[in-house]
Amino acid sequence: MVASTVKKGSQEKTNSEPNPDINGRIEYIDQSLRSVDKRLQAVEKRLSIKTFEPPPEDTMIGQDIHGCVNEVLLNEMKEKLQEIDRKLASLEKTTQETHANYFGSLKSQISLIENRILKLENVNKITIGKIKVPIEFSGLTAAIVLFVTGSLIYSDHWSIIRSSYYPIAIGLLFCAVVLVKFIMTNRK
Repeated sequence: MVASTVKKGSQEKTNSEPNPDINGRIEYIDQSLRSVDKRLQAVEKRLSIKTFEPPPEDTMIGQDIHGCVNEVLLNEMKEKLQEIDRKLASLEKTTQETHANYFGSLKSQISLIENRILKLENVNKITIGKIKVPIEFSGLTAAIVLFVTGSLIYSDHWSIIRSSYYPIAIGLLFCAVVLVKFIMTNRK
């Protein structure tokens, strides 16, 4: 029996640790609800006591003042609305101008990009009459060098091929081709 009481006590301690926090919150919510309920009852009581009575003359004067105040407030609100409308119109105009400037800059950038693309497309083309013929100069040069080397080998002119002047001439030829391609790429 004592052991079971000790177990219950320890279980209550472990179970009761989070309970003070929860119980405190529940009590706080309960007090808030009671307070709101009392306030609501007081308002209901005041409303049920009041009956319609004709307004005294002092109230009529107060209503006239109240009407004047309402007119002043109404005029102020109209002025503020008009001011807001003016600001909105100027904002719309500014927005339209900004969009027009932005679209203008986009159009100019697009035209620059189109010009670059056309320039890159026309880099390796030579115009013969009205026809544009694509030419790869380095490939054409390599083909000519191979053709000349083959013809020299075929005609048994090994001395020309073995000399140091032949590879130097081929290197200079390829340098010249690179320079021509560079000039053609950078011209307008």
